[in-house]
Amino acid sequence: MTEAAQAFGKVLIPYDGSSHARQALQFGAALARRDRLVKHITVLRVIGGGYLARHIQNVDLRVTRMDQVEAWQRVRQHYLEQEITPQLQEAKTFLQEQGVAIPVETRFAEGRPGEEIVKLAAAEGFNGIIMGRRGLSPVKELLLGGVTRTVLLRARGVTIFVAGSEGQINPDCPITPMLLPVDGSEPSLAAVRQAALLTRAFGEHQVEMTLLHVIDLALLTMVMETGAHRLVEEGEAILAQSRELLQQAGFGGPMQEKLLYGRPADAIADYGREHGVALILMGHKGRSVVADLLIGSVASEVVHRSTRSTVGIVCL
Repeated sequence: MTEAAQAFGKVLIPYDGSSHARQALQFGAALARRDRLVKHITVLRVIGGGYLARHIQNVDLRVTRMDQVEAWQRVRQHYLEQEITPQLQEAKTFLQEQGVAIPVETRFAEGRPGEEIVKLAAAEGFNGIIMGRRGLSPVKELLLGGVTRTVLLRARGVTIFVAGSEGQINPDCPITPMLLPVDGSEPSLAAVRQAALLTRAFGEHQVEMTLLHVIDLALLTMVMETGAHRLVEEGEAILAQSRELLQQAGFGGPMQEKLLYGRPADAIADYGREHGVALILMGHKGRSVVADLLIGSVASEVVHRSTRSTVGIVCL
């Protein structure tokens, strides 16, 4: 088994029939067509509370076990047969038409979509989750939460790809140009290793790589009197470490290095937008859920701001 097969053996693609979810299928198909990169795909439809709200007036709420109410059972079965099953079959057919030859399984779950996605990924050992954006503005998603945000906050031991909603995904090679933000942490190094795996899988294509280290403006202001030489040296060392890791893994494509300063999430998202980056691949430091909810993480902000690029987040 190759390292690539170990990285993306099982992939989970949540699907709700939207154009954003179709982008996720497109990205998933491009990965699945590579030899041994993906071994199995599960397309998941999570049923939330919407259909319950539409039909709740037909159910006697004094009955505590709704699964035993005949009227509710009829509503549920009709919904599954008329809406959910055709939607899942649509996704499976799309993948097969895109040339995906590996097994594709479809299933549904009931509950809060984000929580159900994370629960299934953890319980069954999925290596990758490929999602579409929900179409809300970044401000609305940050304020109201969302499926993507829940998955980013709670998932561990998996790489999450959030497909861009505005850009076009190249079906032959959806990873170039690639932006690799690095900070020297273990999650960042894991993202570098995964970048090497991906570029090897698309070996016949010349993947353009940019290594980016951002000196946090907050740190820079703290050393203005003594100078920023130490921060610059640390940044250059991090870039060199990442470059050597890529080269040792066999990456031989064009590579450039950038050392910028600013708010990391802003600098990463802005660079990705201005340079037409197809994939931003980065590590997630895995702070507590409470901390991320209060102040947000760089990874979450990059996802919300990068509507044209696919963003890959390696969660350890």
